[in-house]
Amino acid sequence: MNTLDNTQPEQHDEHGARVYDLSAHRTTTAADQPAVDGDAQQQQQHAHDSEIVTGPAAAELEARVQRGELRTIPQTRIGRARVVVVTQGGKAVRRTARAGWTVAQGHGSWMRRAADAVTFGHVREQIRLARMQGDSVALAEWTERLNMLKTGRAQRMRELPATIYAGLRAAAVVTIVAAGVMLMAGLAFQLTPGGWTWGDWWSFVGDVVGIAGVFATIALHTVLWGAAPAWLFAAWREGRRAGIVPRWLVSETERAEMNSEITPDLVTQALMHVKLPALTKFLKDGGQLEYLIQPREQGGGTYLQVRLPFGVVAAELLPSKKVELLAGNLGRHKHEVWPQRDPAADARVLDLWVADKGTMDKPAPAWPLLETGEFDVFRERIPFGVTMRQEQIEVGALQKHWLIGATSKQGKSTVMRLIALCLALDPTIELKIADLKGDGDWKMFTPRATTFIEGSTEEDAEATAAMLEWGVAEMERRYQAKADQNIVGPITREISRRKGSGFHPVYLIVDECQVLYGAEHPVGGTKDGARAVKAAKRLHDQARAVNIHLMQATQRPDDRTLPVRVREGAHVRGSLNVPNEATAKMILADAVDRGARPQDLRPGADAGTIVMTGEVEDIPAGQAFVIVRSHYVSTKDAYAVIARAMDILKRHGRQVTAPVTEQPVQVDHLRNIERALRDEPRARTAVVLARLIEHDPDTYTAMTAQTFAALLDEVGVPIRKSHGDSVIRATDITSALTQRDSHDGDSERADTNAGSRDGA
Repeated sequence: MNTLDNTQPEQHDEHGARVYDLSAHRTTTAADQPAVDGDAQQQQQHAHDSEIVTGPAAAELEARVQRGELRTIPQTRIGRARVVVVTQGGKAVRRTARAGWTVAQGHGSWMRRAADAVTFGHVREQIRLARMQGDSVALAEWTERLNMLKTGRAQRMRELPATIYAGLRAAAVVTIVAAGVMLMAGLAFQLTPGGWTWGDWWSFVGDVVGIAGVFATIALHTVLWGAAPAWLFAAWREGRRAGIVPRWLVSETERAEMNSEITPDLVTQALMHVKLPALTKFLKDGGQLEYLIQPREQGGGTYLQVRLPFGVVAAELLPSKKVELLAGNLGRHKHEVWPQRDPAADARVLDLWVADKGTMDKPAPAWPLLETGEFDVFRERIPFGVTMRQEQIEVGALQKHWLIGATSKQGKSTVMRLIALCLALDPTIELKIADLKGDGDWKMFTPRATTFIEGSTEEDAEATAAMLEWGVAEMERRYQAKADQNIVGPITREISRRKGSGFHPVYLIVDECQVLYGAEHPVGGTKDGARAVKAAKRLHDQARAVNIHLMQATQRPDDRTLPVRVREGAHVRGSLNVPNEATAKMILADAVDRGARPQDLRPGADAGTIVMTGEVEDIPAGQAFVIVRSHYVSTKDAYAVIARAMDILKRHGRQVTAPVTEQPVQVDHLRNIERALRDEPRARTAVVLARLIEHDPDTYTAMTAQTFAALLDEVGVPIRKSHGDSVIRATDITSALTQRDSHDGDSERADTNAGSRDGA
């Protein structure tokens, strides 16, 4: 226990406040032992035992000290359990001193502004900066402007005596005219029968002047008495605008607020001390940074854009060590400061976003599709999460391959599962899932996926490779079906959603893909003939055009478990916390060179926070990546979402089975074009296409003028010109039909002859 002599002298803090020990209030434990000098953590722990009391409470404490219930102790003997009695007098002194300092700074600012006005200081400053930067054009312009201002002032000074004389003359004229008017008015009143006498008129004039004098006296006293307070108030406001309050004149709370505000001055000071010699020299020599975008609130932080001086490029501030130094100078942690290089601007332009303290700790809002709603992959984007600026991020999933990486326990599988849950709410999508960890994170997809693999054995890896090879075979079948059905260009929504079309979206999802590519050859590995790498490469190269997609997630990326040929084909890339910059670059590629630093996310604390790059529609213009707090769907809620997805399938008359592809109906485009001509000798191509769409909308609705022209070329019908219009002639169609029928007849006879020879 603390046993302190009750006769020790009373102690006071820096404000003259009494310091009391409250240890008598509570049961003494081991934690109540005095804090060891330098043990900041223990001191911080006990700082919560303190409280601030004023007024009657202070008087009551004084009385309790006299009764021996409380003891005064030296402040240096204890790092906890303090009660600071902050007297009103101490606060008043500090506020008065701060107000006086602010008023003095206001007068100083006025003096500087007056001196600048007299000497054209603002122009001279621009001349100095232009000379320092070696900008000869700006130097000439500002020098010319300075000479013009000097010439104008000299001219005004020469004209000043004449101006004063003209003013005095105008005042004399006004006085004479007023006297004449009053004289004429007096004569008029005197000559009017029954009017005022000469004396009455001038008595009235005297009364008016007297009343005016009274008002003038009141106004003069008001001005004299109010001038000083008004002057001081104006100086105080100017001091607040232009001055800086010394830190010893502000409270701890105000000091914390000052430290958290991102201002141009603070950013300039922070950049001065990031140990870039050219930048430091420029700023110490009085150079000023050009803020293309002044610091402004943006979501949960401050955004700005600044052009660095000659000899300094934004890329020099992107390495992790420089970011940590910049963050410390700004009073932030490294994970709260995100500089970027704007690829649309010159290399000296730096984008900087600084999070407000605590912003990175806020959870993402609930997933919009958690309780209700369907999804249409053709028309909608996946609600993925929110940025640090509280902006919703939605990512299109159609015709994109995905790659997500992270260290263990950072939410990688949960993020990938969120995407799959959204896709499951589209009744036309087929899911094939390989969970190569086998920990139950994906088990809820068992009724929804046409293929579900769970486990990390060699057999599971081989089954996953077979799943990718199925994707390659399906891709080849779809390309052949497109050719057979004369589908030109991308597969439309109408074709994809038509039952039995064979072009519905397919998503092959592999979680923990390092198990697949790390398996023994020939399933895994990077050698020629490795089944998994070969299939993934084929899918990356061609599959998305026929609505087949590959989505992969890994927690240990290296050149063996995530080969270059596999990762380079991803269109959307995301990285949660990873161990180092090299790993981050494997996942995010060039975005790391432009400022992406997933390695600086905090393990555990930033779980679910992902740095995204690539074909992400909501990445702000000019930026290479975006930091997203992904929506979180728990395992329990994921089961409910899948149950809803199964209801949606049932409502649309679909079921989870291996899709049955109907044999495509052969479309005779040449005969259709002949019918669309309607016995006319010729017709414009646009008219013919409109008639075809009316006749067979499923086949021709998606066609454009370009694709229709390609189709005409394919069937051997040339496009002619008639009076400036593109037309199709009936004679050309007849010729094409005759040529085709003749060719078909020759082929049939050749087949017959070949059959006869075989029979012989």
